Amino acid sequence: MTYYLNNSNKKKNFQETSWNEWLAGLIDANGCLLISPKGYTSLEITMGISDELALLQIKKLLGGSVKLRSGARAVRYRLHHKEGMEILLSKINGYCRNSIRVLQLQKLCVKMQLDYIFPVELTIESGWFAGFFDGDGTIGYSFKKDRPQLIISVSNKKQIDCLPFKEKFGGFVRLDRRCNVYKWDLYEKNQILFFCNYLKKYPLYSHKKNRLFLVSEFYELTSLSLYKQPKNTLMYKTWQKFEQKWFS
Repeated sequence: MTYYLNNSNKKKNFQETSWNEWLAGLIDANGCLLISPKGYTSLEITMGISDELALLQIKKLLGGSVKLRSGARAVRYRLHHKEGMEILLSKINGYCRNSIRVLQLQKLCVKMQLDYIFPVELTIESGWFAGFFDGDGTIGYSFKKDRPQLIISVSNKKQIDCLPFKEKFGGFVRLDRRCNVYKWDLYEKNQILFFCNYLKKYPLYSHKKNRLFLVSEFYELTSLSLYKQPKNTLMYKTWQKFEQKWFS
């Protein structure tokens, strides 16, 4: 006899898997899986102060704590109780792929007597990209030849951790010698809109989602050249209002 999932269960399973992949991506970017000298296991994720809500999302589902980092404009999520760590590993095992994080995950699996699962193959239907982008991505624009140029980027110390973005969404990966990190960059409008459509299906939880919703407006206003109209016109004031939303 064959049993079929109803639409409600399919949606629930999709959302759960997507969130697990998102969490693994965020941990790959900004997390650390630890074993203390006394043998206690823990997870730590550090993000900017404006990304507190993303960490509270994790706390809501796994427990743990979110606290300000002393002397820094950053917040840190920490999970260390055994039950929470067991749930965490059941969610991210098979989805983490950062070379450093994989080694940490393997050690945790040994410690907690769990089988390590090798990472599944990435596709554009994986929520991992959204999580990694929440951790190490940026959405911004600057003026090139007197015209605003939108750019989407992901930065990481290792080139291999940027390459999946290039393989699935286009763009290119380069070494930024000023910061000594590798960057995946998207400049072309059609590629940026394709990536934004992906993020509408696999949503961000960091403050970056605010700019994501403004991308279409950016292209609309720049196509009308509102940014270079006389400053006393309503057209230029419309551009100023857009900038206020972008940088708020």
